[in-house]
Amino acid sequence: MNNTNRALNRSLVLVVGLLLLAAAALSGLLATQPATANVWGAVADSVRTTVAGWLQATPLAATGHSWLWIVALAGLSAIVGLLLSFILRQGHGHSGRLLSEQTTDWGSTQVNSAVAEHMLQESLGQYPEFLSTRVSTYRVAREAVLKVSVTCRRGTSPTDVVRIVEQALAALDDLLGLRIPALLQISGGFRVRTSRTTRIQ
Repeated sequence: MNNTNRALNRSLVLVVGLLLLAAAALSGLLATQPATANVWGAVADSVRTTVAGWLQATPLAATGHSWLWIVALAGLSAIVGLLLSFILRQGHGHSGRLLSEQTTDWGSTQVNSAVAEHMLQESLGQYPEFLSTRVSTYRVAREAVLKVSVTCRRGTSPTDVVRIVEQALAALDDLLGLRIPALLQISGGFRVRTSRTTRIQ
């Protein structure tokens, strides 16, 4: 969970992957197929001649240079800016504040996300059926959402896990006086397969 669009993430990965695949295929053909190398050379010469014609036909005042270079530089700068913005947004969905409400005319009530996270982990940590628990807070559509991740031992019923986590979340809601949206992730893996079988008490 972060504050970037999932479709945008996957589209970017797909485009980059296709470009790298095409570049690898072209490199292989150029290295192994003389006919392809000859065609590539002819195409490259044609493109070079065309671009040179464009540059000569678009002079910038008396500088002797083409204004197309300015357009190209502006385009590259925009692309770099978008990529930097995309990179810096990765993983920044975490929120350090669970809620902030204007309770009076003189001040507001703020609850740090660490308070809820610590309380939930303490509550869930008392169950030996859970190998590990992790609680984190994210900002989704300007609203705080709790993510509860639990790793269970073998034989633990997911239905019972959901019930236990819901009870802990309900207790937190009662304490705060409002309902906090939450996402529950139940996982297993190697640690589950090598742990002894237990049941929710």
